Amino acid sequence: MNQKIDVLYIYPSYGTPEAIERLKPKRVQDDIPNQESPNIGVGYLLAQAKKLGIKASFIDMVLDHHTVEDVVDFVKKHRPSLIGFNAFTPHIKAAGFVAEKIKLEVPNIKIGAGGVHASAIPHETLEEFPAFDFTYVGEGEDTLAEILEKLDNEEEFAKIPGVVVRGRGQFRSSWTKCLDELPFPAWEEFNLPVYGGLAPHRTARELPMLAQRGCPYKCNFCMRASGDNVRMRSPGSVVAEIEHNIEAFGCESVAFLDETFGLNKKWTKELFARFKKRDINKKIRWACSTRVSHTTPELMEAFSEAGCYYAFFGLESADSEVLVSTGKKITTDDMLRTVGWAKDAGIVPVGAFIIGLPDDTEAGVMKSINLADELNLFSVTFPIAVPYPGTELYRLAKAEKNGMKILSYDWDRYGKQEGGVLESKDLSKERRKELQEIAYRRHPKKDLELYMNNNLRLVA
Repeated sequence: MNQKIDVLYIYPSYGTPEAIERLKPKRVQDDIPNQESPNIGVGYLLAQAKKLGIKASFIDMVLDHHTVEDVVDFVKKHRPSLIGFNAFTPHIKAAGFVAEKIKLEVPNIKIGAGGVHASAIPHETLEEFPAFDFTYVGEGEDTLAEILEKLDNEEEFAKIPGVVVRGRGQFRSSWTKCLDELPFPAWEEFNLPVYGGLAPHRTARELPMLAQRGCPYKCNFCMRASGDNVRMRSPGSVVAEIEHNIEAFGCESVAFLDETFGLNKKWTKELFARFKKRDINKKIRWACSTRVSHTTPELMEAFSEAGCYYAFFGLESADSEVLVSTGKKITTDDMLRTVGWAKDAGIVPVGAFIIGLPDDTEAGVMKSINLADELNLFSVTFPIAVPYPGTELYRLAKAEKNGMKILSYDWDRYGKQEGGVLESKDLSKERRKELQEIAYRRHPKKDLELYMNNNLRLVA
């Protein structure tokens, strides 16, 4: 007999509905894991469900080789009370398509859409995708039990923080207040061997972590998935999770997904002291993203001593006007200094420049490509600017301000490496793609071991 479950979370495939219906994702090589981390948002939701005694399950359509038919069959067998889709903008059409297929077979089931896209434009998402009964704005751990309790009470359900339903303009976002009260992500519910993590070696067992949620900076192209209110976990809680992941899952590497790791220097110092006391730096390596205007030589050395071997820097542009207009508030001098400090500390530096931000020109893009030469990062990407819903860039382009215009609302085309959905007065979509191709020809993939031997003062 098939066991009924309370909640099913689905991470939808990326691509057109036609593609996801007929294709299963393929691994590049059987002996190399996919270059993805397990979804930490779903990991937290599954853990919270367990804590509350709620029966929950998860389907990862991206990496776990599930077709639409597989998903529908699972729903018919287990009849969950609630289905929740976690979707970024390029996945939202696929999510709506799968939801529609589920509704055809199980019409009375409640289906909600969460994640950054639905959080950014909740009413528009409901209008575009009729199979969603509601959208959810913010983080869902604190309201999970209440949602299940009030599913069948339309009036009370609509009052739950985070819930947005058709016909109601007013809603409240939901943000988890005390991160230390959350259980650790339930990685035991994931098929971990299919994931390879974010780090450059991509072979060690790597798990994502969040030491904080939220970002205080206001870059106009960023979705800020966890809002602008920064909430920190206690250093003790972070250490406890790392030790749990080592013992329970054989974790060898940690990827901190904080938008700016080490934002609070006092907190960071305390965390690293606990790392040293518990020999964390001898047990695992870790990667993070941080900000070039935030670092010092001492901080990079402290990162390295604590076990950091890989750091991502959002560089965005070598053009000072672009950096100002985007609200990035960094300089090229910040970039050069910080990357040098990272190399001196034995940390592998990686970064990204965005092509086609407000006020960007062909000359500005070439400045970025040339600066990438000078920085000599291990890896550098050149995504094309995308006006994601919820960003200031989206608002400006939708209003056709600053010479920008949105060319398409086909969310399948909103991948960072694709471009083609944003027009500006200085760079056509065609020229942006050409410049991206030039950038990648200039900066091909490097050999990690060779790079470390030739460029790092220390080997982390």
